[in-house]
Amino acid sequence: MRRASFVLAALLLTAACGSSGGLGSLSDIILGSPSTTQSSDVRGVVTYVNQSNQSIDLDVSYINNLRNTDSNSQRGTIYFDSRTRVVYGGREYNVNDLERGDEISVRGVNNNGRYVAETIEVVRDVSG
Repeated sequence: MRRASFVLAALLLTAACGSSGGLGSLSDIILGSPSTTQSSDVRGVVTYVNQSNQSIDLDVSYINNLRNTDSNSQRGTIYFDSRTRVVYGGREYNVNDLERGDEISVRGVNNNGRYVAETIEVVRDVSG
């Protein structure tokens, strides 16, 4: 329960900063745990994969099993590296295989202020 309260407080702080012209807009959120040792979960739909920046933009629906209840779409960015695993149907794939519209579940950690994916599971493949 303490973990959920901390995540909720972080989300509220992010929203407050966004509405006052601080860290970003209400449609952009900081994903994951602020801890570098504690992983967290994010679920959403891929909107863009940027190979050169090693990032994936998402329409976020859940953070640590807390559903986004905001009527506005929440967007977030996850990052990946050479250790990131992509799994679908029990098989491993390359991050390049992700496409716009895929629903994914991500487990990752904070790495210098960036939410870096350890594992990306494709929950629903848009092409299948």
